[in-house]
Amino acid sequence: MIKRHKWLVGVILVTLTTFSCKKDLLDIKPIDFVSDVAVFQDITLTSQFVSDIYGTMLSGFERRDFGYDQDWARGFATLDMMTDDIEGHNDLPMNRVQAGDLNSNFSMGTQLWAVNYALIRKANTLIARIDGVPTTNTALKDRLKAEAKFLRAFAYADLVKSFGGVPLIITEQNASDDLEVPRNTYDECVAFILKECDEAAAVLSPTYPDADLGRATKGAALALKARVLLYHASPLNNPGNVVSRWDDAAKAAKEVMNMSPSVYTLYPDYYQLFMTKTGNKEVIFAKKFGRPNRTHQSAWMLHMSFTPTGWGGWGAFHATQNLVDAFEMKTTGLRPDQAGSGYDPQNPYANRDTRLDKAMLMNGSQFKGITVETFQSADLSVFPDGNANSRTNGDRTKTGYGLRKFIDEKNMTADAVYQGGDNDWIYMRYAEVLLNYAEAKNEFSGPDASVYDALDEIRRRGGLPPLTRNFSKGDLQTKIRNERRVELCFEEHRVYDVRRWKTGMTFFNQPVYRMNVIKNTNGTLTYSKVVLENRVYKESYNLFPIPQIEMERNRKLTPNP
Repeated sequence: MIKRHKWLVGVILVTLTTFSCKKDLLDIKPIDFVSDVAVFQDITLTSQFVSDIYGTMLSGFERRDFGYDQDWARGFATLDMMTDDIEGHNDLPMNRVQAGDLNSNFSMGTQLWAVNYALIRKANTLIARIDGVPTTNTALKDRLKAEAKFLRAFAYADLVKSFGGVPLIITEQNASDDLEVPRNTYDECVAFILKECDEAAAVLSPTYPDADLGRATKGAALALKARVLLYHASPLNNPGNVVSRWDDAAKAAKEVMNMSPSVYTLYPDYYQLFMTKTGNKEVIFAKKFGRPNRTHQSAWMLHMSFTPTGWGGWGAFHATQNLVDAFEMKTTGLRPDQAGSGYDPQNPYANRDTRLDKAMLMNGSQFKGITVETFQSADLSVFPDGNANSRTNGDRTKTGYGLRKFIDEKNMTADAVYQGGDNDWIYMRYAEVLLNYAEAKNEFSGPDASVYDALDEIRRRGGLPPLTRNFSKGDLQTKIRNERRVELCFEEHRVYDVRRWKTGMTFFNQPVYRMNVIKNTNGTLTYSKVVLENRVYKESYNLFPIPQIEMERNRKLTPNP
């Protein structure tokens, strides 16, 4: 983040109108560059500068291993590949973390630090200069400043949940400044983020027309505040168990809930939720993509292709049996491993939470008119292997599962080869707010009707029965944490949830499982849960290490324990 040389305002790409033929050619400005002086003399260019800040944001569709320079490697990985929910491609840095090697050269952490501080630099410049922009449209100036405050707060929230306290750079830096800045405490960072959220929420509108979708709203600022307060109250960041922090988090989430249903409500279909770009009242804040120029390749990299040749026989994303076992039975509302659940191990996907089929592909799934077959044949002379088995290509599915969530069928060819996506990456949605509220309220005062109501609202979409209203506080905590895992799977929450709960030694330091499916000579299928690999976790992994390259640039940075 902190480099010992002057930083200049980033280039903004703009489309210029045609020039007069009488104008001296030497006076024509380059079409691919606008000076920082010009940007803050024209409110239109200033607005485009803010749009450029949004473009700086790192999403789960764009993460990349810094070891890969090729553009096709962008979107090669998600942070949740560090969890017990996913097994990734062999070459990804998360595999080394799963094996117990998380160090200061972790490339995904280096990217996370660099991208967020690049955003913060731009936001600081905007906030420092926008008051001097000559315009009579003061409302627009106020909104742009509020958006920049929100984006800066969002970047700092991303940093502190990953690294703990980080340097708070909140003014525009000059070459003459001391660019080696020490870390602020976690609590100092949280106080700053909350202040930014409150100031942004006071200015931003609850909604915008479709042309402005993707801009920060009042609800986005309040939802970010609620999320940050939830993390602030959690065991990792609240060793003294200050109970009032849970109350603060619950009240902040409730403020967003009070905007429902006029502003926010759950989208009726869990799969289409991640494809529907307009009219989707569950989305609170998302990074926008759109054809032809803003698409992402991550789903191409992450989905389980099941065509027999070429790129179709490859995939980098494999959900684990550990995650599948978290999806409850529709008839009983119990996990498969709970007594009386009604689970049949030889018919494992029957009567399950409907989110299971909408989140992943498995043996027997229907996708793009193709039946997914993950089975291996007991006797190849009787039956061939299934079209998605891993006997000849282990990357096709290492676990017996592939990704459906985020994969838009309209962007698949007839033989299910992915052509790139333009669906948005959702950073915050209403279901998370309900879960944040339920967790915080239960931790503060125990189960009450409002906690059950929030959970049941989400569970209904999965076809699950209402919760019996006789849970103890501890049992409901377990239920809420499992509900977060299922509802928010693959959205880069679990990588942080397990850390903030300080349960990494329970969940991330144990084996992960795959589903082995054998097609017998009589045509029947035999399902068996088998160990895929043993995982290693250390308590020190609850925070990411400060990137080595940043400590070399800034000698005042201290490492995490």
